[in-house]
Amino acid sequence: MKAPTPLKKILDSKPTTQRLIQQVSKLKRLNHRLAGLLPTAIAQHYKIATIGRGVLTILCSSSAWAARLRLQQAKIINGFQDLEIHSLAIQIEPVKANNIADHPRKPTTKMSQQTSKLLIDLSETTSDQKLKQALERLSKRTSKFS
Repeated sequence: MKAPTPLKKILDSKPTTQRLIQQVSKLKRLNHRLAGLLPTAIAQHYKIATIGRGVLTILCSSSAWAARLRLQQAKIINGFQDLEIHSLAIQIEPVKANNIADHPRKPTTKMSQQTSKLLIDLSETTSDQKLKQALERLSKRTSKFS
């Protein structure tokens, strides 16, 4: 049986992969450099997205953090002076929730027993089958405290 090829050898053999690894490495270095320029409280709320044509593009987690970052704009540009950065582009990239449980569903409104009974009575008088079923489903949303 042939021995498996090491992943590093596979990745190093592809020019596209090499460029990607170099870009990721460069962005890591730039983010580390930016972290050294800014207060530590801001660090978890930004990351460098791109750098090119004299523009450093930074992604922030909210508009509030973007505003704080704009206050540090001159300091950032001076810190990247050797890369001929002359302006910043700050973009908002909200943090995405990984878990639906982080966003609980809005509770459904319950109705009184009397309203439920009226919906059932109404459903019995209609000839439209879909409407009848919808009214019956709606009538089941009754409050336990009525």
